[in-house]
Amino acid sequence: MAKVATDFMKRHKWTFETPLSELAQYTEEISKSLKDDRKVRSNAKTRFRQLGLTKEQVEVLIPIRPSGKREEGRNTVDKIAQEIVEKDYPSEKIKQISYDLGSSAPNPVAESSRLTLLRKKLRDHGADHSKKEATKIPHITTESNKIQA
Repeated sequence: MAKVATDFMKRHKWTFETPLSELAQYTEEISKSLKDDRKVRSNAKTRFRQLGLTKEQVEVLIPIRPSGKREEGRNTVDKIAQEIVEKDYPSEKIKQISYDLGSSAPNPVAESSRLTLLRKKLRDHGADHSKKEATKIPHITTESNKIQA
């Protein structure tokens, strides 16, 4: 999305002398223009640098986002584990929750990782062995292992 960066530069006539406080006013607008794609954001950052902005200015315009960003309204794995233990869900319900959690990941390795984290959190909350076993979804583990091999 170098085009987005170029358009902003031309429209606002930014230079390396533009104060950070002025650039900060456009952070949200640029963020909306770039969607939520790491590669697109990286390309825009590169283009801003090519057009003469400093690294600090670019980071004000396109802040570094932590990996694993959370969507609003989504439960953390810890909260899911706590709910499973507190409400004493049956194995079938835990399997469905686990499948949904794994399926929301972008790839099989991340799916497997989320399920492993869920088992760890269940252990931390004192869940019995059968609850932890219910989180195992063999086809996700198999697929993840193939990719990692």
